[in-house]
Amino acid sequence: RWDEFTWRQLLNGFACAECGRCDRVCPALTSGFSLSPRLIVHHLKEHVFEEGFGHGHNNNGGKDKEPALIGPMISEKDLWACTTCLSCMDRCPVLNEHIPLIVNMRRHLVSQGSIENTLQDVLTKMGRYGNSMGQSDRMRAKWTQGLDFKIKDARKEPVDYLWFVGDYASYDARIQDITRMTAKVFQKAGLNFGILYEGERNSGNDIRRVGEEGLFEILKEKNLQAIKQSKFRIIVTTDPHTYNTLKNEYGLNSASNGNGDPARSGPVQVKHYTELIDELINSGQLKISKKLNYTVTYHDPCYLGRYNGIYSAPRRIIKYLGANLVEMKRNRSKSYCCGAGGGRIWMEDQPGIKERPAENRIREAVSIPGVQALIPPCPKDIVMFQDALKTTGNDGKIAVKDLSELIFEAMD
Repeated sequence: RWDEFTWRQLLNGFACAECGRCDRVCPALTSGFSLSPRLIVHHLKEHVFEEGFGHGHNNNGGKDKEPALIGPMISEKDLWACTTCLSCMDRCPVLNEHIPLIVNMRRHLVSQGSIENTLQDVLTKMGRYGNSMGQSDRMRAKWTQGLDFKIKDARKEPVDYLWFVGDYASYDARIQDITRMTAKVFQKAGLNFGILYEGERNSGNDIRRVGEEGLFEILKEKNLQAIKQSKFRIIVTTDPHTYNTLKNEYGLNSASNGNGDPARSGPVQVKHYTELIDELINSGQLKISKKLNYTVTYHDPCYLGRYNGIYSAPRRIIKYLGANLVEMKRNRSKSYCCGAGGGRIWMEDQPGIKERPAENRIREAVSIPGVQALIPPCPKDIVMFQDALKTTGNDGKIAVKDLSELIFEAMD
């Protein structure tokens, strides 16, 4: 109901110019889902007008039960369609905040147990095992067995870089080869790095966007305990979703890394691996032995680009490797979402949608003459785009590669 929102959230409805810019960039609406960011805000305003301004009160001064906002005005399926890609907020001329509204209403649905079975299964796995795959925590570092060197346990010996690997990079068989390549790149560059092994849990970024705030806090606390056991200088991750929540929502400070160094002050640095590789190239620590004469296009992940403003570092790496970068029309802050965010990667598609966001993006990449590979530096993006290659009939026409694969090839 209207009185369960903050005043700032209620103000969205009255500030809205009804221009529709948010709708025009929404990947869910474009794909055929019924979600309209503009109508979410509009219906909230209508609800406040109808129920909040003196209506719904009886003559005895008591308050009648007001009609709910979710159901009569905003459908549950609209709320679950959102990928939390931030496009709507990025384009809004009056700085409205659509996503906090949607996440707030999702929290209400979660508290009522009104979620689809596939998502409920994932939440159960997260609570029981600490990952979305339902795998034992002892299996989290099994991917390291394919390496010819031992990765340090950051909880047991000091390292410069603590690598927070993430669920998909750790467990998904489609990503594990890329994870091993990333480890080899770090090793060849001479980095002193380690991981948390079974101490790592899902970071909780998408769990929070789903609306399960309590589970997010549990995952966060367990990860912070493991981080406090470790001695390191910088946290690095290959997953933009993990990067976003570790950097912006964990409240990491100089005391959190457990190194006891009084000379260090200020927040713990969290870097996406493209930032780190860019720095290693600039310092001369990472060198390549051959140039890659590929023509590639680059995809800006939502949680790396719009959420955190990292656009230049990956592009500088691609050019350093000798590849010819051709941009898609929708790039940087205008990049089109792959459709995985906000927990959508765990949910079923609604019947009757025209085209999934990842399929739309693949068609855009394939339409560029001469492009051999699409580069998305995000494990979830890679999974989504590889599936979309098959469903659009473009398998074999273009490759989906992580930057680590290109870097490893150029260093070999």
